[in-house]
Amino acid sequence: MRPPERWPLHPAPAETESLSSWLRRIAASYSMYSYELLEHGLGQRELRDADLDLNAPPHLLDELAKRTGLDQHRVSAMTMSGWVPWLFDSLTPAPDAYETYVHQFSLLLSPGRRNVYAPPKWVPWLSKSGIARGCPDCLESGSTLLLFWQVPVMASCTVHRRRLETYEGHPADYIMWTAPAYDQRALPDSLSIMDGRTWQAITTGSVDLPRHPVHAGVWFRLLRTLLDELSTAQGRYGRQLEDVRRIWEHCGHPFRAGLYSWQPFETLHWAVQQQLLEAAAVAMELIEAGSLTALGTSAYLLRPEPNIQVSDGTPPGTRTAIAVVQGKPTLDELGKRTRDALDVCIAAAREDPVVAKQLFEFARYGCRSEESGRAVQDTFAELQIPLDFLSQTEDELPFA
Repeated sequence: MRPPERWPLHPAPAETESLSSWLRRIAASYSMYSYELLEHGLGQRELRDADLDLNAPPHLLDELAKRTGLDQHRVSAMTMSGWVPWLFDSLTPAPDAYETYVHQFSLLLSPGRRNVYAPPKWVPWLSKSGIARGCPDCLESGSTLLLFWQVPVMASCTVHRRRLETYEGHPADYIMWTAPAYDQRALPDSLSIMDGRTWQAITTGSVDLPRHPVHAGVWFRLLRTLLDELSTAQGRYGRQLEDVRRIWEHCGHPFRAGLYSWQPFETLHWAVQQQLLEAAAVAMELIEAGSLTALGTSAYLLRPEPNIQVSDGTPPGTRTAIAVVQGKPTLDELGKRTRDALDVCIAAAREDPVVAKQLFEFARYGCRSEESGRAVQDTFAELQIPLDFLSQTEDELPFA
């Protein structure tokens, strides 16, 4: 007999639920285990939960879409492979993957400050520790496991506003939380805000930043960049060392989360990853408040729109004529006008690539050596004018 193409029972997947969790709930509808459903219902054997959630076979995803009536893209989104190229450039390690993903942007440090590493077999956000994370409140009311609990991209549940905790066991059968009840630390507001932005990237595809919305792919790479900047070698901070120390003091964790040598974020223990995520949230909060020096070319995204002065409508030359009638302006008045005009130009250059290029050519006038030209670039970085404005083209690729 030919089995029916559509399963009569198939509970709808929760938002961002993992494929293994969804299959487990479908199998429970028929009083089966998921491995039994895979073998007898789909003809698949020896597929572990980790394999299903990472990169399930395409023909299995097609079959699940037919059996449940879901869109194929919705089924694929329950696996890590469904988040290429948003969360990952690729699930296949490449020699230059780290530089491409982590060094494309800069936030806290100016470009070129960090060492460029090439960790072997590195894929962003994926670790081989196999640690199970989840929200105790979510799992108390059901056994649904979210895909993004498996990657250290968030440290808290945005629904219940509490930290994600590690556990042992299977939520459908039994679960044992590894963190003692008295060790439940309060969730900082800065971390809640940052995780809320990450959740917005996951669920909507974009993130509302103070300057303007950015694509989810940009947000994930900005966050991973900041984590790398906060764990870089102490000698690379230069004059920003005190600012970085202030970040760690603000969140109450050891400098660089206690790391003595550089390691990729993905290989660290979950406790250390949480400290780095908290420090990243504090750094974003201080940058937005304007109380932290950030020399990265993308730091402007975390700052509010500048309050650029708008003309009151007085015709050009009128103020000059009035000043001439009343008497010649003093040297202090002329200096103030010059500084005000320069401030307006700098504020516009932070927003408009055309203005940035014109101001750069003006500032570079008379430079007769490469050292003086680089000094102008350093000055632009200190003024928080994106250096990528100086070489922007119309054919830029989005993430690579």
